[in-house]
Amino acid sequence: MRCLRPLFLLVLSAIMLSLGIPNEVFKLGSSLFGLFALVPLYLAIRETRSFRQSGFLTGAMFLLVHLMSSFWLANFKDFAVFTLGASAVAYFFLGIPVGWALRYSFRFPSAWRPFLFAAVWTLWEWVKSIGFLAYPWGTLVMTSRDLAPLIQIADLAGTWGIGFLLCLFSATVAEVLASVNRRSLANLMIFTGGLFALSFVYGWIRMANPPVPWTTLDTVLVQNNADPWERGAIRKNLLISQQLTRKQIPDPRTPPDLVVWSESILTRSYREHREYYDSIPRDDPFTGFLADIRAPLLVGSPVLVDPEEQRYSNSVILLGSDGSLRDWYAKIQLVCFAEYMPFTEYAWVRKFFDSLVGFSSGWIPGTEYKAMTVTDADGREVNFAAPICFEDAFPALISRLHKNGSDVLVNLTNDSWSKTDSAEYQHFVIASFRAIEMRTTLVRSTNAGYTVVVDPLGTVLYDMPLFKAESIRVPVPVYPRIRTFYAVFGDWFPVLLAVAMILLFIVYPLISNRRGQQNSVLREGLPS
Repeated sequence: MRCLRPLFLLVLSAIMLSLGIPNEVFKLGSSLFGLFALVPLYLAIRETRSFRQSGFLTGAMFLLVHLMSSFWLANFKDFAVFTLGASAVAYFFLGIPVGWALRYSFRFPSAWRPFLFAAVWTLWEWVKSIGFLAYPWGTLVMTSRDLAPLIQIADLAGTWGIGFLLCLFSATVAEVLASVNRRSLANLMIFTGGLFALSFVYGWIRMANPPVPWTTLDTVLVQNNADPWERGAIRKNLLISQQLTRKQIPDPRTPPDLVVWSESILTRSYREHREYYDSIPRDDPFTGFLADIRAPLLVGSPVLVDPEEQRYSNSVILLGSDGSLRDWYAKIQLVCFAEYMPFTEYAWVRKFFDSLVGFSSGWIPGTEYKAMTVTDADGREVNFAAPICFEDAFPALISRLHKNGSDVLVNLTNDSWSKTDSAEYQHFVIASFRAIEMRTTLVRSTNAGYTVVVDPLGTVLYDMPLFKAESIRVPVPVYPRIRTFYAVFGDWFPVLLAVAMILLFIVYPLISNRRGQQNSVLREGLPS
């Protein structure tokens, strides 16, 4: 029974964290589950007898959380073996060293352990959320959407500060529950409570003093609710999108400032196939539609960037009402094993992927962080960055886009392949933190959901229901561009934690050994 208890605790922890993350029951997640999700794991690691056992427990928890919260990855075309299967196995093995580090934190005094536990967990979530293999889903911060005052600290420490606080809460509760002498942990409880109190006060002050927009963009958002992967989908998607757009522009004499569709609508490169779009769809040719709406259109389309090899970038393009290509942005952060295959410069790697999944090439990643420009009703220029799909989940990338002159973030996404509410809301929750971190407006225009406008406090201003073909015309607020503390200093918090942990893990054993030697000398010097 003693061996089964840690297993039960890790399963309980995995279930609680998965319920805290947006799911099919709690659409936007639950902070109640998030606050207590790691209590069972903390107790399980505390009871383990070896590093091997703690590594196995943590790896198993990571695997379970991934399967329970990201099960919809199995719907990604024919790549479930990579998107869900291989990633789940990878998380198990990645969890092993994390479990070792978590167990090592229990070698320190009891009042230190919750902080070290929270630091290790935060560093893990940071590492899994950066780099070309990054997947910032399944994280503690995804459980905090309903804690509006607390999440305002994202403009100071990013989502890492929020995740650290949530983990610290769980660890403190667990340490108090497991401790025999709870009075000795009074300072720990006071300090943890104080951090939460300060964070909430900061958030309440921010929310009581909201920023004031200097203009608004009259914007039409179109959610066509059609799968671009279906055969012959381009004509159907175009026709639906054009009809939904016209619905919001009954009088062409009052055009909007901007029309936004979603990713993957124009599956043929517009620049290279302009003549094709002059006649498709037959009932309402696309270029004629552009002239009718008399407004710029932002839409997803491939762009040929390597004519020799006929390779394209996954891009969004800004089209003028005259059909001209005014500007475009190429997706920089591509989905590994889905949008591109790594190391395909080697022939044996290409051969391996061709035999395994039927292709070995993909999109070429973009290299330019840029903003595009439209004008408001008064002729004033408004700059916007257009991160594509899951790029809005990466704060470092968004920070660089914002730094290059962006007044608004406009994300175009194709998540319809997931076929689940939880996938749509998970993506939204992750993306919504970018608005708070940069104190800017975030517009998400998707083909199936969650299409939404979020203000700099993370508040939803306008939205559309999931998996329904609809459109809305809304005034998107544009706020004065500022550089928040987080925008300037980036991931300073996890870096600071990493440095502190390395120093502590090196210095503390040396001090402990020296004290042990001194005590041994003292004992030897005592008269027998």
